[in-house]
Amino acid sequence: MLNKDHKICKLANLINWPELEQELTSVSKVCAKGRNKKDLRLMSGLVMLQAMGNYSDLGTSENFLENHYWQHFCGFEYLVNESAVSETSIRRFRQEIGEEGMNIIMKCLVKVASSTGLLKKKDLEEAIVDTTVQIKNVKYPHDAYLLERSRKAVVDAAKELGIKLNDTYSKFFKYTTLKLWTYKQNSKAKKRLALMKAMKTRLGRLIRIVDKHIEKTANISLAENVKLAENVKLAENVKLAENVKLAENVKSDLEKSKKIYAQTIFNKAEKAKYKETNKMVYSFHAPEVECIGKGKLNRPYEFGNKVSITVSGRGNFVLGVKSFHDNPYDGHTLKQALEATEQVTKVEVTKSFVDNGYKGNNVSQKKKIFMPSTKRSDLSEEEKVMMKRRSAIEPIIGHLKDYGRMGRNFLRGVFGDIVNPIISSIGLNMRNLLNFIEKEKREMKIKLKRKAQPI
Repeated sequence: MLNKDHKICKLANLINWPELEQELTSVSKVCAKGRNKKDLRLMSGLVMLQAMGNYSDLGTSENFLENHYWQHFCGFEYLVNESAVSETSIRRFRQEIGEEGMNIIMKCLVKVASSTGLLKKKDLEEAIVDTTVQIKNVKYPHDAYLLERSRKAVVDAAKELGIKLNDTYSKFFKYTTLKLWTYKQNSKAKKRLALMKAMKTRLGRLIRIVDKHIEKTANISLAENVKLAENVKLAENVKLAENVKLAENVKSDLEKSKKIYAQTIFNKAEKAKYKETNKMVYSFHAPEVECIGKGKLNRPYEFGNKVSITVSGRGNFVLGVKSFHDNPYDGHTLKQALEATEQVTKVEVTKSFVDNGYKGNNVSQKKKIFMPSTKRSDLSEEEKVMMKRRSAIEPIIGHLKDYGRMGRNFLRGVFGDIVNPIISSIGLNMRNLLNFIEKEKREMKIKLKRKAQPI
């Protein structure tokens, strides 16, 4: 069934699978309980193929069942007609290997590119670095949306705690939100502000009711709960443990609601003063999201986290990815970005080409850094060519966002922010390798045709 000249078959033969499995073994954990682990060749192969086509976990498991080239790539000698891996297994494997495991897969692809001739050692020593924003899958953080989401969380917390509320204000918030957009179209700023203040006031009432109830019930000591747990049956003991977990979730929801209540309805000066001492919450389900302004006309503010991308001097190959939180200055991310790249390639970066946003960077050897403001008289002819090539990283970032996962990050939490751009980079490198193999195949056919033609 297989065509041995197919690009996926050729790529599977180029990868050193035993070495990759050995390195991933040091990262993955083995548990004595439960069923046997999935084969590392199978799971690492699926991670690469999933990133290549930007498939979901479910789509990856279904495509694996249908595509015999995928099965060959993952190490199967015979066709499998039953699902060998579920979407849950793919998600757990991703969480298990984490950032370190993803970088091991990236390192493996860099080795393949070096062995095939797509990358030379010189391309690894010269790197182009730039930062971009990885946008999280969150709604635009308007105060009205955040207040409504906080109201729902407080009402749910009240139900779990057994508090009877006279009014949940659900209808009030619904119709007030509709009025807000009507007043915006008619430019009625004062009326809009009055409605927003009314929403904030009602949220404050709900929070105070829940807080009073918690203060009353706080007198029950933890020791009494422990004694109660010793006397009850095992099933009731499990229920008690579930209630403790639920209480933690309620507590975190209330804390987020209080933060949103405190940060809303500010003018520009008040908001700037508030930001100096407090961290803003831009999303209820993803509080790690930050507001980053990049000066774009179509998107003045983007909500997510900053990511540094390092690309090879030639070959358009992604060599390193590093995620950052707390919105650091671009220049202060350069050192960590180069360290992450050298960890993947095992080659020291002697020259890095960046834009003017990296002025005042944290790299000690300043001669390594080349910016548009660098004097042309100090550069060699080769360095001048590389300076012109610096802008090649922009379309690569565009590919990572359009054909990869960086355009909208659906993975949860800070872990998702770290792993998601590495998965996108693995996918881009896979596509580059497959295109290179296909190009070599076409060139070989042309050479054979020329030889076959009579002189």
